[in-house]
Amino acid sequence: MKRLTAKTIYEYLKDFDPDLQMEGDSDTEVRGISSVNHYKEGCLTWVKGQDKADLVKKKITAVVCTSDIAIGAQVKFITDNPKNIFFVAADYLSESEYIPAIAETAELGSQIKLGAEVSVGTGTCIGDGVQIGDGTIIEANVTIGDHVIIGAHCHIKAGAVIGGRGFGYSKNNGTYRPVRHFGSVVIGNNVDVGSNTCIDRGTLDDTIIHDGVKIDNLCHIAHNVVIEENTLVIANSTICGSVHIGKNAYIAPHSVIMNQLEVGDGAVIGMAAVVTKDVKAGTVNTGCPSKTVRMRREDEWVKY
Repeated sequence: MKRLTAKTIYEYLKDFDPDLQMEGDSDTEVRGISSVNHYKEGCLTWVKGQDKADLVKKKITAVVCTSDIAIGAQVKFITDNPKNIFFVAADYLSESEYIPAIAETAELGSQIKLGAEVSVGTGTCIGDGVQIGDGTIIEANVTIGDHVIIGAHCHIKAGAVIGGRGFGYSKNNGTYRPVRHFGSVVIGNNVDVGSNTCIDRGTLDDTIIHDGVKIDNLCHIAHNVVIEENTLVIANSTICGSVHIGKNAYIAPHSVIMNQLEVGDGAVIGMAAVVTKDVKAGTVNTGCPSKTVRMRREDEWVKY
């Protein structure tokens, strides 16, 4: 970790939060990061509520918190979004450096286009005609099907499968015949895809994941799904075929959204909810089958 003064950290963080305030000794040296539960002297930590601040029994070096938090510290960074600002500072304090590389054991198809500073991990297989944008990281043992497009500054974690054939069959005389999938998968910029998540290619149209979407581990995104900007899909969720999810939605762990449905902008699908009908924008929906229980609160827009 770097050793930086509080003033240096503050000046850096102002670019991310113009309303950020600093209280205390600006010459205080910060030499690392720490959790509040196991605080280490000389480090920067953060608290999200007074209950966490109350765990601290002695004066600490530096903390990121909201203005209403009472905690003894040599320097405080005051912000409405302490989690975000703390982890920006943590990256700044870190000495680790990202060095892009293509692993020797990666298998690259023909006519692929890789942007600048792309990394491809050990054992990853990339099909023909794939396009990957600048700065994207593809971890180990990822499989990317033919003609998939992945934008810039994405992070595809180990074991993900992107662009495989979806679960589609036609039935004739009691026998199932697999339906060929002619579409692909198009992923925008700044998208994260978790480990062992599968995103199926479209049947005729593409499966589309727009800019800023974050998909957790062990999720299933079926054929023809469209997920709009900055939506979160959390672990073990299943998005069935041809679902359209709007911008800034939040899909909690273990959720299931039935095929052909619309989920409006900013909607929240609660943990383990089973969605069987269209969901209106800005609503919170829970249960099996899910029901709308209320509108999304202002503090929930800030938190997630």
